[in-house]
Amino acid sequence: MKIGLIRGLTLSALLAVGIPAHAQDKPLAPGWLSLDSSVGVLDGKIGDAKGSLEQALGIGISGYFDTGWTFSTNHPSKPGSISLRYFDKDQNDLVFNGFNITIDKPEKDWGVGFHIAGDFGRTAELLREATLWGRSLHREPSAELREAFLTTTIPIGAGLGIKGGLFVTPLGTEIIPNPGAFNDNISRSFLFNLAIPFRHLGVLLNYPVHKMVGLSFGVVTGWDNPRDNNNQPSFLGGIALTPNDKISLATNLIYGAEQRPNGPKRFTIANVLTIKPIDPLAIALEYTFGKEDKVTASGRDATWQGMAGIASYSWTDRFTTAMRAEWFNDRDGARIGGDAVTGRQNVTVGEVTFTGAYKFTKMLLGRAEVRQDWSDRNVFAVGSQTRATHHSDKAQTTLGLQLVYQY
Repeated sequence: MKIGLIRGLTLSALLAVGIPAHAQDKPLAPGWLSLDSSVGVLDGKIGDAKGSLEQALGIGISGYFDTGWTFSTNHPSKPGSISLRYFDKDQNDLVFNGFNITIDKPEKDWGVGFHIAGDFGRTAELLREATLWGRSLHREPSAELREAFLTTTIPIGAGLGIKGGLFVTPLGTEIIPNPGAFNDNISRSFLFNLAIPFRHLGVLLNYPVHKMVGLSFGVVTGWDNPRDNNNQPSFLGGIALTPNDKISLATNLIYGAEQRPNGPKRFTIANVLTIKPIDPLAIALEYTFGKEDKVTASGRDATWQGMAGIASYSWTDRFTTAMRAEWFNDRDGARIGGDAVTGRQNVTVGEVTFTGAYKFTKMLLGRAEVRQDWSDRNVFAVGSQTRATHHSDKAQTTLGLQLVYQY
């Protein structure tokens, strides 16, 4: 399971029983940039009103507003975008990333629970564009049902959990942000954008074979493919090891044809090790490998792999810093597409990202980021609105700002 998703599920559980999340935590310590006396008052009113509504309806309600700005020193031309980015690809635009609303119903009342999450804004538009609902990619409406699934537990042994519907992928470290659960950095990694899928439609079973070992397995329509373009399911499975509260290891994989019926098989496995050596410090290490049979122009198998490390440190209950370092190799051009000048397929990219986050209130979060990308090939677009042509480079530097209000 991804980092942050556990925190998100914990928050959802609190909301589901009608307890405002902000009421569960101690007040933030005083801070120079605190807005507790102004925005913080609004936080309390929203939390109290939401808690009353949750108790009346017997459901959990959560969500967030997210806006951001990203700037690349390569100045890619509009309507061009920042290379090898996806959810943060818009150059020098103040973007309303989205309004999210999430509704949860616990299993305890009916024996069946449900989870529904909807997005409105740029994130919704991009998520839908990345999903094969139609026969081709095209600009989509700025609204998307991110997740919609049912859950139940069959009383076999320790309890066999079943989840069925549309849900985000368990592969990888980073997530599509959930209420109360955001990635440590503003920008997403190459591994998130290129190496793994975003979400699936299908059924996933999970079983705790031991208090420290959990298994998951199921079938899905494929890789970002709720419509299923080949009428052939893919297998999704994983194992989670949690020997203690300071270390965990999650391995998840997907295997199946993704392009046509009985076509080439795609296999991807992601391994995530999470370590919390001391309370303010959290470290995540990921290695992901992917392979697809006979999909290159020469009929050769394509492979890609990458490693990433993320370290975050909470200096105070308001201020946190995070650093991410990453290496990703696309040997056969299946994920990046090759060098923009020579067409050579074997491309290696890397990046280092520094992010600072500050809680103005319990519910209002501001973040700033600087990121440096490198490549051994020309894969980063360069150009400005005043130039008639574009060219590419082996590096790009980006700056990012983000403001998130969660409720």
